[in-house]
Amino acid sequence: MSTKLHDIPNNAQINAALTPRVITTTTSSNSQDFQAGDGRCCAIQQIGAVTGTSPSLAGKIQESSDGTNWTDISGATFTAVTTADNVQSISFDRTKRYLRYVATLTGTSPNFQIAALIVEQKKQV
Repeated sequence: MSTKLHDIPNNAQINAALTPRVITTTTSSNSQDFQAGDGRCCAIQQIGAVTGTSPSLAGKIQESSDGTNWTDISGATFTAVTTADNVQSISFDRTKRYLRYVATLTGTSPNFQIAALIVEQKKQV
């Protein structure tokens, strides 16, 4: 397996865990199938406008063998976000086929503009 990714469009599996949207409650993405992936993963969380009283968003990645029963991945958490215009990326290793992004919101009337991607290099044949 190569450790360099020179041709992202052709050699990476990029899944939009959350397409750009506004969320006001704790939200989980749909199950993302990474069977075609290999190696370390990367996730990107992008936050736009934030409103509410003491709003906070804690993002993380979870994994599953069947796309139904989920567990947290150790170290696959983003730093909590409380203000607008925040972009973070994390890297992690998965041990199961399916991944999803989870955003846990707290505060009074939290409102976050958000998008999240999960990326992994495709298997090389």
